[in-house]
Amino acid sequence: MKRLSYFMLFLLMLLTYGCEETEQPYVGYIVIERAVVEAAANSTVTLIADTDIDSPIKLTLDEEAAEWCSVSVSGKEIHVTATQANTGSVFRTANVRARCGYRETTFTVLQKFEGQQYLEYDWTKWTATGNSCQANDGGGYPSLFNEDRTTYWHDQYSPSSIEKPWYIVVDMKEELECCMFQIGRRHYSKNGNNYGTVKHMDIYTSTDNENFTKVGEFSFDLPWTAPDGTVVESSTSPLIPPYEEVSLAEPVTARYVKMVITETNGNHAQVAYFKAYEKI
Repeated sequence: MKRLSYFMLFLLMLLTYGCEETEQPYVGYIVIERAVVEAAANSTVTLIADTDIDSPIKLTLDEEAAEWCSVSVSGKEIHVTATQANTGSVFRTANVRARCGYRETTFTVLQKFEGQQYLEYDWTKWTATGNSCQANDGGGYPSLFNEDRTTYWHDQYSPSSIEKPWYIVVDMKEELECCMFQIGRRHYSKNGNNYGTVKHMDIYTSTDNENFTKVGEFSFDLPWTAPDGTVVESSTSPLIPPYEEVSLAEPVTARYVKMVITETNGNHAQVAYFKAYEKI
């Protein structure tokens, strides 16, 4: 009986060790940053692949992108060339797949348009909070992260109003190096009016949502003279610019951006969207 028990124990041990996961061998890593080329034809840039793998790097370019872009590799150096000029008014991108040993990664090639200095960050995961919001008028905080300027943030007026200053804190979910912000104005599609209701806004940034530093501001005083010489006295007009751009003196690293509205043209304010940009 003892022999049978020992035999069963031995089988159980075999099954236990046999079912354990086999440790996977280390196959190395490869990281390749985004490539940015100028708008002109034959613009080139060289990237250095960050990898500990000795195998040669093999590149595969999207078929559509092959019409205006070429890539080659020499050791860890990756050479990217824009074979055609980008004559459009927006940048264009291509995806390149890189294989090194058993590792694969993808990097992006971005060709700027003529005169482009900034690139907008992706805002799809951003959120916002604040101290005053009328969510049933314009859509509330989520409206800050789409291109539709007929949706917007509006200060609270029901069941009661809140005294200024009003603030909105945007959480970009990760630390980003910011060089410019764009603040969109509400648009009323029936008559084409843009809403210049924010008279003064201060902009602060933070990495921890506790310690904020002022990095910019803008003012929109009425009456305001449009580029064609028309004097605009109302806070709503098709002539009012659709957004304000706030360029920073120096790049700042931030996760949180606080917009503080200290003065308004009228009793209320609206903000249609918030964008952040990096310099390229």
